[in-house]
Amino acid sequence: MKADSEKGPGTKLGLAVWATEPLDVIIRQVQLAESIGFDSIWVIDSQLLCRDVFVTLTALAMNTTTIRLATGVTQPATRHPAVTASALAALDELSGGRIMSGMGTGFSSLRTLGMPAAKMAEYRDFVSAVRNLLAGGSARFANDFEAQMTWLPKPAHVPIFGAASGPKMTKLVGEIADGAILLQGIADELLERGLAWLNEGAAQAGRPSGDVDVACWVSFGMDEDAEKARDQVRVRVAGAIMNTKAEWFKGEEREAVERVQSSYKDFQHAGANADHARLLPDRIIDRYAIAGQPDHVCASLKTLMARGDLGHIILTPQASADDSLDLEGMLRRFDAQVLSVL
Repeated sequence: MKADSEKGPGTKLGLAVWATEPLDVIIRQVQLAESIGFDSIWVIDSQLLCRDVFVTLTALAMNTTTIRLATGVTQPATRHPAVTASALAALDELSGGRIMSGMGTGFSSLRTLGMPAAKMAEYRDFVSAVRNLLAGGSARFANDFEAQMTWLPKPAHVPIFGAASGPKMTKLVGEIADGAILLQGIADELLERGLAWLNEGAAQAGRPSGDVDVACWVSFGMDEDAEKARDQVRVRVAGAIMNTKAEWFKGEEREAVERVQSSYKDFQHAGANADHARLLPDRIIDRYAIAGQPDHVCASLKTLMARGDLGHIILTPQASADDSLDLEGMLRRFDAQVLSVL
């Protein structure tokens, strides 16, 4: 059964890939995702937790034919815009035009180096420089040096999706990016808030309504035991909570968020057994993730797809080196028990 746009009003399914397993395993997983109709793959860029994003994308480009491939997401603090643009352009050439790029200010890729997230001004300059270079033009870098890619035979059309969690970043993404990756939960009030921020930024830039391609990044777990499914997503939801403010929550939820944020262990960001993940109550899990038995997963996906304002739903299952999820088995069950009835 295909996970194509016919399953909802223009909504496509993507899959986030944590390259914590050998590349031959990752290739096999992505080939399976392609065969059941996933539209896109988003490879995490976090050099100390995962295999290199551009090496992984190269392997995937050489071993798939139709599925779109993206960084999910890269950032300006460790990736120079010229290096990034050259890698993306070469990948786009190799893949036959299937490359996209998610770009953010950085989380685990920087925290595990003891570095802060990039500033929004740095992010704006990074996106502008990469876009100019991909278009075949020149870019001026932070050292005021200007250059262009001389090898590029023609412009590379690589859509740039900005990763956004808070109001300022979401508005900036609405202003400058081709698409937005909303890591802001799945509950209606959370999505409406994020989309309002995004539309405000787009309007300030004079962009027409609907000009930004919106993706919703969704922590995903599925099991016949609903509690096991929730446990599959706790680490991923904890990572999302790190990009929120405690004052956005009330009562016991706020207390739980404060505990997670004060005890978060960066090197457990890609692991399945993070201590901080156990602090999250089920109510927060349910507002930020799709996790449960197959019928619950199917109903939740139908609800998101029926909104009509999400171009992509990117599912991110927990797959890690310390407690490896059988991702291929999950994808086969997802195809048989969810996609077949969507």
